[in-house]
Amino acid sequence: MDPIATLMHLSAIHILMAMLPGPNTVVVSYCSASLSRRSGLTAALGVASASLVWLTLSLAGISVLLMQVGDLFRVARLAGALYLVYVGVRMLRSRGGSLEASGRPVYRSPFMAGALTTLSNPKSAIFWTSVFSVVLPSEAPGWFYLAVVALIGAQAFLWYSAVALVFSAPFSRKQYARVSTALNRIAGIFMVLFGLKIADELRREIVIRV
Repeated sequence: MDPIATLMHLSAIHILMAMLPGPNTVVVSYCSASLSRRSGLTAALGVASASLVWLTLSLAGISVLLMQVGDLFRVARLAGALYLVYVGVRMLRSRGGSLEASGRPVYRSPFMAGALTTLSNPKSAIFWTSVFSVVLPSEAPGWFYLAVVALIGAQAFLWYSAVALVFSAPFSRKQYARVSTALNRIAGIFMVLFGLKIADELRREIVIRV
């Protein structure tokens, strides 16, 4: 397969997956609307950086090794599930109104919030490993792997930056201030459900194994 065509294929798969609402979208939009545009962009940078970590591990084949060590991978997934539930509970307990005004943001560091949210979802490793097993050429040139990392990293940052810009716009922040309590609850419920979903998948695997 032509390397350029493969790059475009990977790009299309990634952007479509990024567009699906998930924990990354929740954390970026939350930081943007409740804190500031800068916080939203910083969270977007955290998401993109952590995405590169999973991507690099997948390219190096480490994610495959991690998945083969079943118990270790389950521990990583459980830790991720607990983190998502923890953040969700904090969102559910947060006050309404501007978090800048309340002085009690759910996330102390938007960058770490974006990075940890992405790293806490081991499905990223599964996703990239499965994609590479199908799409990646068997004998790709060295520059191709660097191009994949650069393209996906830039694309992730640009997409989540766009999310940050939308939710940090004056109109969005004004609307958020009016219904912040309800939106905090909705965002918290989504994060808890994401975490519980991962935990339930682990439970089923253990039951089947036993």
